Amino acid sequence: MQNELLAHVRQDEEGNWHFHHLQEHLEGTAELAEKFAAVFGLETLASIIGKVHDYGKASQKFQDRIDPELHVDPQVDHSTAGAQFLVEQYGDVAILLAYIAAGHHGGLPNGKDEHESCLSRRLKKSVEEYRSRIPTVSLPEKILPADFIPLKITGKLNPYSLHFIIRMLYSVLTDADFLDTETFMNFEVSAARQRKRDSIGDLHAKLEQHIATFTSDPPINHKRAQILTWCQAAAQQQPGIFSLTVPTGGGKTISSMAFALEHAKTHKLRRVIYVIPYTSIIIQNAEVFRRIFGDEAVLEHHSNLEPKRETPQNRLAAQNWDAPVIVTTNVQFFESFYNNRSSACRKLHNVADSVLIFDEAQMFPPELLKPSLAVIRELVGSYGCTAVLCTATQPTLNDTSLLKKEALKEGCEIVPDPQQLYEEFRRVEVTVRDEALSHETIAQEIAEHDQILVIVNTRKDARQIFEQLRETHPAHECFHLSTMMCPAHRSVTLKAIHACLDKGLPCRVISTQLIEAGVDVDFPIVWRAIAGIDSIAQAAGRCNREWTRDKGRLVVFRGEQPPPPGYLRQAAESGKRVLDSYPDAPLSLVAVKRYFEDFFWKRSKSSSVDGLDKKGIMQMCRSNPKAIPFKDIAQQFKVIDERTYAILIPYQHEGKQAINELEKCRFHKEHPGYVNRELRKTLQRYTVQLRERVFREFRQSAVIEDVFGDEQFFVLLNKDIYTENVGLNPENPVFMEVESLII
Repeated sequence: MQNELLAHVRQDEEGNWHFHHLQEHLEGTAELAEKFAAVFGLETLASIIGKVHDYGKASQKFQDRIDPELHVDPQVDHSTAGAQFLVEQYGDVAILLAYIAAGHHGGLPNGKDEHESCLSRRLKKSVEEYRSRIPTVSLPEKILPADFIPLKITGKLNPYSLHFIIRMLYSVLTDADFLDTETFMNFEVSAARQRKRDSIGDLHAKLEQHIATFTSDPPINHKRAQILTWCQAAAQQQPGIFSLTVPTGGGKTISSMAFALEHAKTHKLRRVIYVIPYTSIIIQNAEVFRRIFGDEAVLEHHSNLEPKRETPQNRLAAQNWDAPVIVTTNVQFFESFYNNRSSACRKLHNVADSVLIFDEAQMFPPELLKPSLAVIRELVGSYGCTAVLCTATQPTLNDTSLLKKEALKEGCEIVPDPQQLYEEFRRVEVTVRDEALSHETIAQEIAEHDQILVIVNTRKDARQIFEQLRETHPAHECFHLSTMMCPAHRSVTLKAIHACLDKGLPCRVISTQLIEAGVDVDFPIVWRAIAGIDSIAQAAGRCNREWTRDKGRLVVFRGEQPPPPGYLRQAAESGKRVLDSYPDAPLSLVAVKRYFEDFFWKRSKSSSVDGLDKKGIMQMCRSNPKAIPFKDIAQQFKVIDERTYAILIPYQHEGKQAINELEKCRFHKEHPGYVNRELRKTLQRYTVQLRERVFREFRQSAVIEDVFGDEQFFVLLNKDIYTENVGLNPENPVFMEVESLII
């Protein structure tokens, strides 16, 4: 009877049925889970959970449901039984594993709440009889306290660590469960995962070959070569936390990767994960890595990935990060560690024994800084990871007076003398304009320069200054950049900007801070609206980048309006204090340190809640093991908190064509409204995100259309409010006129 119990069934093209027996599935899942968890020493627990996770499938009700001859399709809860078995068999010590069994399909539940889906209620729930029918599997008599100790732990277990163990084991189980099922259901896909990828040693050799092509011209390359040498030497040190404080233009992308591969090769680590704040930098850095290592070695995982960059094997690898080099965003990385869904968590176990490079570490989300640092601290302290914090402006992430026990341990600085390096890379003079400048005045003053970049804090400011400038200068000399332009539009504009700069033609650019996110442009003069010192330093990185002149000029100014309330205004206030205190060297390391101390202090004291953990994530994670609110944590930990809505823009021929293909999907014969993955990826290149208020106004005034009537895709109908110059303009008179007709 036990061998006849089914876990899955599959029908082939000839109509023949194939059966995946439950015992085979439990043992196969347990074997994979044990293998995955052995990396960090939790294999005993992984094996147990793998063997019991689907015990509920032994019930007659589930077997009737899956039997192809009966064709009954009731809703059967097969996850609760395994959770109950664990607690009945092993007592309260197994509560941590019960979360995993209960949530292996629906997501990690809350420990206790008023809903029937919480763990405490499910442990009391009446389930279909299964015990007399469960397959014979080998289980230990007891779960020992030592079974919960990660292999490479450097401190003591604490409540946060226990919560993290659940997440890592949940990842192990869900990935093992999926892969074992996939082997039965779709062997071709399963086989495709087995294709050999380059090893860390192979990638190390390719990078060495690439570095060998470097030349010593221009002179800045001498300094970049020195930074590279420091990184390669530091890689021999033991795993832990490192900082790489290198000024913008110092070549830290290649140097940090050189450290990572040398370090991984030396200490037998498994992969390199490059974490970046913005997709615009990802696209740029991933392209660099692909040229060096090849397409298959580099997995680019973020929301704006173009289909042509996504290989079939990498599409599979994105599910569980089974690739040697991962390039991803802060959003993808940190939200995955606080998510409760299996699709988001499958990859977590593959982060263990990795080198984590956090580019622009000062861009960690301030309101979630403490829980973000807790992830890094746990991965380094218990899961064999090395973390490298790369930045031109190192934030105060190890200051216990500000961050308390969430502070990182003092990291090893790779650069011997960061202050000296700052002096050597000091290629920009900073001046401050204290008087408030109108948009008209700004436009008049920047018109005096042939090549100039102006960076402001809001999209409205960017648009209005640009419109003032366009009144006196032709379109081919003036450019606007903001997120009101779809990604494809921004790419076209950036290419035009690069072309003007390369040819020495007039090029006046008005942009929001998106251009600070790793966009490689080089202007002789940059103006920056008052902001945090980290943002001002990023703006300086777009000035005299390649040292083609003795000194570039960075002008910090006040606009018509102060920055918006909240993060931007607090950062600007702290930035202004530092500019006043360090007028001669506002971007020096001592000034930057003072800025972050002031800013973090301001955030932590800004209200009755902790401004560096605004949602109280850390307290929730440290809940009693029986009451950890995993579902609530996932809902609260959002790097981008404000809800936005994507609308599709029929931009140029490719955008119109993609939208036409989308509209054809409503007539799909078998699945009306089905949109394949490749088309979805293409459409992302033609989206603009709207805040809820503007989105509601657009819907009310029929400016956009719901393509399928299910609120999945919205297309811009009124093409007059999207222009080649500024993209989408909700304040366009055409839209305002339509809106005024609404009663």
